Amino acid sequence: MVSMRHRCSYRAAAAVLLVFFAIFLAACAKNPVTGEEQLVFMSENQEITMGNNYYPQVIQLNNGPVPQDPQLQAYVSGVGNKLARLSHRPNLPWQFTVVDSSQVNAFALPGGKICITRGLITKMDSEDELAGVLGHEIGHVTARHAVSAYTRQVLMAGAMLGLAIALSDSEYSQVALAAAGVAGGLMMLSYSRDQERQCDELGYEYMTKAGYNPTAMVNTFRLFQKMQKSEPGMIDGMLSSHPLPQERIAAAEQRALASPLSSQPYKTKQFQLSLKQQMRVVPAYAALDKGNALAKKKQWGQAVSQYQKAIALYPQESMFYSRLAIAQIKQKQTATALSNAKEGARLSDGRFYPNLILGMVAFANRDYSLAVDAHRAAAQTMPDHVINNFMLAYSYDKIGPRSQAVTYYRKVKAASPKSGYGKAAAKRLKQLGYY
Repeated sequence: MVSMRHRCSYRAAAAVLLVFFAIFLAACAKNPVTGEEQLVFMSENQEITMGNNYYPQVIQLNNGPVPQDPQLQAYVSGVGNKLARLSHRPNLPWQFTVVDSSQVNAFALPGGKICITRGLITKMDSEDELAGVLGHEIGHVTARHAVSAYTRQVLMAGAMLGLAIALSDSEYSQVALAAAGVAGGLMMLSYSRDQERQCDELGYEYMTKAGYNPTAMVNTFRLFQKMQKSEPGMIDGMLSSHPLPQERIAAAEQRALASPLSSQPYKTKQFQLSLKQQMRVVPAYAALDKGNALAKKKQWGQAVSQYQKAIALYPQESMFYSRLAIAQIKQKQTATALSNAKEGARLSDGRFYPNLILGMVAFANRDYSLAVDAHRAAAQTMPDHVINNFMLAYSYDKIGPRSQAVTYYRKVKAASPKSGYGKAAAKRLKQLGYY
């Protein structure tokens, strides 16, 4: 027999599902690309707001914009905006940024925010190849793929919420809620094959409207294939979020063959001029990448040598000093590490990672006041970063005020309760008398 309590739970679950059904009926809009009605739980203004909110943090997670190269930033923005004006959503507040990452990648956020990495752009040979990649990413925005993923996540969360209410007070309720979060997160990891095909077609459309040779897109796909074999670690992010089966390459080849623009020369002169500074410092970043690979193997002495080589080749890059500081800390060279960490933060123009690293190195040197200052500076760009907030709490815990330590321990506990940092924060709060 079903108890009264469970009958109420089932009624509550049905009510939740009815609310979601009503939202389902009210939340249809035309897709800007296909013109078809599409279920979406995010307006265009909300989409733009989401992009505005997260874009600065995404840039910081990729080491910030490439340093001291406004010419390259302006050039990439010019190419991107030329394509965006010819897209299905020309009036979005488009923004294009080259980020200081060696990874080969490009990605789009809702509302017209697009990044391309230094690692990818320095592998290219022409503006046409750049246009193909940017056109593809613009396609993800114009077709509202991130919004579609968000809508699927909301629908799944709603269905799981109804199920969880029905199963409340049972052993299955927590499993249902956990499944909602995990499944929703998995859906956001990569685009579907159909979405990738659509963006290939949109990228082709936008680049050819702008007068670019579409064979360049095929060249880029071939580059990805080659790197998958020779440098898999550098391209894993691109291929995990943008799967590249052979049929996508074949379709791109067919489109290129059918285009009258495929016989025209590539646009290389301005591209090469704009990449001049980055190409000059490629050997320095190659030394950084070797140092990072050695650091992963805990070969700290060899890593130090590579970071020092990078600094000798290009002393203006903050991350070289910050990475060197980490390797020196691992070798117990705390004083030298602190000097390099300070230089990295000084050169960083407020970037997140150099300040995070300075805070950690200062803490290792028991300079807790400097640690607080550095972690506070890092929090200006990444206010919700769990590790930085934990270190800020830990530093305040050493010098006071203790109330500030409690504030940041609580933030860590709330943001990541099951992580090692969240558990450590909870333990310390309990020791301090806060539950």
